[in-house]
Amino acid sequence: MPSKLLTATLLTLAVAVGIAPNARAIADADNLGQWNKPTNIGPDKECPGFLVNLGPTGARSILKETSFVVKYVFAGSPADGRLRIDDEITGANGKPFSKHTFGKCYGMEPGAGYEGPIMDMGNAIEDSEGSDGTLTLDLIRGGQPAKVEIKLEAIGRFSDSFPKHCPKSEKLAARATDYLLKHPDERIGDVNEKSLYGLAMLARGKAQEAETLAMAWNKPPGENQWTWYPSYQAIFLAEYFLLTGDKRVLPTIEEDCKRLYLSQVIDPALYKDAMHGGQPQAKNFLKGGNGHGARCEGYGTMTITTLMALLTWELAENCGVKIQDFNRNLAYDCIHTNTAESGYMGYRFATGAYTPVGREGLAIIVHRVAGRPGTEDYVSRVSNGMAKFKTRLNDGHGDNAVAWGWALLGIQLSGNDAAIREVFDYNKAFINMARTHDGAFVIQPGRNLAEKAYYMSPRIHPTAAMVLALGTDKAKLRIQGVHKK
Repeated sequence: MPSKLLTATLLTLAVAVGIAPNARAIADADNLGQWNKPTNIGPDKECPGFLVNLGPTGARSILKETSFVVKYVFAGSPADGRLRIDDEITGANGKPFSKHTFGKCYGMEPGAGYEGPIMDMGNAIEDSEGSDGTLTLDLIRGGQPAKVEIKLEAIGRFSDSFPKHCPKSEKLAARATDYLLKHPDERIGDVNEKSLYGLAMLARGKAQEAETLAMAWNKPPGENQWTWYPSYQAIFLAEYFLLTGDKRVLPTIEEDCKRLYLSQVIDPALYKDAMHGGQPQAKNFLKGGNGHGARCEGYGTMTITTLMALLTWELAENCGVKIQDFNRNLAYDCIHTNTAESGYMGYRFATGAYTPVGREGLAIIVHRVAGRPGTEDYVSRVSNGMAKFKTRLNDGHGDNAVAWGWALLGIQLSGNDAAIREVFDYNKAFINMARTHDGAFVIQPGRNLAEKAYYMSPRIHPTAAMVLALGTDKAKLRIQGVHKK
């Protein structure tokens, strides 16, 4: 059965689709009450709530329109002894912060990004690390203006082509890998976190850690498990087999593929009476799409679960597993038909909801792994869509790290240099702000409904995602663009 935490999260996802649009995260100054709601996982459980991480300084804060209010400082971090609780930071490196626009971002428009203190602080960190490491903060302390200098490590700037050919990106990927290795107690076992951790180990050549996980996980999930289980499991095990040739995992990969046929809608007419939360759902059961559940229960088909099924089938075929072309072709038809002309990919296909960038990135990865002819125009459309929605990297639904991982990996495989630069250059400051002082990456508050990632896996999942995204100069995996031999 699913872990209690993941089950609760997925139930939240299901319910959230019908929530009225006044439910918000960092869209409002209260952050859904989460400024004062701590996680119980890892070192972040020391923090008093779900706060904005101020990059490698080691400080956490509440976001206001034009400032941060410090609410926690990690012992031994660069900010320790320099910043105090309730210091209000108003600018960095001599520049006052610009204004953050509060407001949710939900539908099919780019919407507001993270301009304001978050972007300004992230850019100041970049400038300081590219110089002597000195970050100068303007603040109000006890009602009086003050300046504080925080000494960061002078690790350099991101290159113009980052994360490719970028010493800083590689250094951050290496440190993030070390963090994953040194903190096994933070891994709680949810499938998304487990799979991305395993993929990160494979990508960084950590053969023993990858084998240990593969063998511990080498058993198909129960027949009534959510769709996410066989997908995430098979994606990791397939990449593991393709690197190691370890045939012990092939039966599990094959069984996972079969399970995914069961969550696919073959005949929408069978769901004409489907209900969810007291509402009719027949229109949301699209032919060829996959749903949350093992028998496509709930509120219908979803874009990301359909894409994950496709990636599973494509990687499994690379492993020598026979895939049913009937099911696979139905899934491709569903994805292609229900991607908007703008490249937008909704939560439930045509339905405009939540950030599209994770789904767009995953769509690119699926098509690159498959190498199907005649899909270049589709990949180009989706890539341009991701560039348009570059402001929404952190606006995930249920788990922001899903968007971080698939989006930042996928855009690198697009072949669209302009789109790659749009996405990465815009989010450079955000990446700096998500870094912790000890080498990890941590989930940041976002703009959308039901964001639970900080309470599921505040560091391990996002850190693994960034290992994969920043470490592509040393790519080893199909999902990083390595072609089959």
